This record gives sequence, C-alpha cells and structure tokens, in this order.
Amino acid sequence: MSFIDWATLVAGILGLALVTIGAWMIYPPAGFIIAGSGLLAWSYIISRAMARAGAKG
Repeated sequence: MSFIDWATLVAGILGLALVTIGAWMIYPPAGFIIAGSGLLAWSYIISRAMARAGAKG
C-alpha cells in the first residue's frame, strides 16, 4: 500500500470515529447506530473489492 492509501484509510477511520463520538454526545444510541452503519458499509466495500479482485475465502 502506498502512502496515499494509508492516509486515506486513517482519515476515514478518524472521520468515522469523530462522527460517532459527536452523535454519542448528542444521543448515546445514535453513536451505536452510526458505528454499526460504518462497520456494515466497510464490510460491504471490502467484500466487493475482494470479489472484483477474484479473492477466495
């Protein structure tokens, strides 16, 4: 992975964490909803990328 790939990954994780914390400060269950949605989106994106690359298992 190149530096840009790592920087994008870190920025995305940090952004999701900050949005989750902000939602948690307003209404705690919203923090769980945001975090869960982010994890679902992440797993979907990774599974599509692996399917396109032809990865097995």
